[in-house]
Amino acid sequence: MSVSKKKLAVNISNKLELPINLSSDVVNNFFEFIKKNYKDNINIHKFGTFSFKTSPKRMGRNPKTLEEFEIKARTKLSFKASEEIKGNIN
Repeated sequence: MSVSKKKLAVNISNKLELPINLSSDVVNNFFEFIKKNYKDNINIHKFGTFSFKTSPKRMGRNPKTLEEFEIKARTKLSFKASEEIKGNIN
């Protein structure tokens, strides 16, 4: 299931009986918080942990031409769900 930020804001607005623009601000501020704190792990109690991992630079190869090239180091976002969320899913 794919959920857009707008759908998330509408759902929050309906559940909490807030104006849509206020719930949209809440959603945007949450994502901005995660972006700004990318060097730390962000643990949300009973939900999960967002962590950022750095993959080292490495050599890649074009499978068609077999030409080698360097793939730059990257920062990746990882999410690990809490046991409570996993229990609700299974």
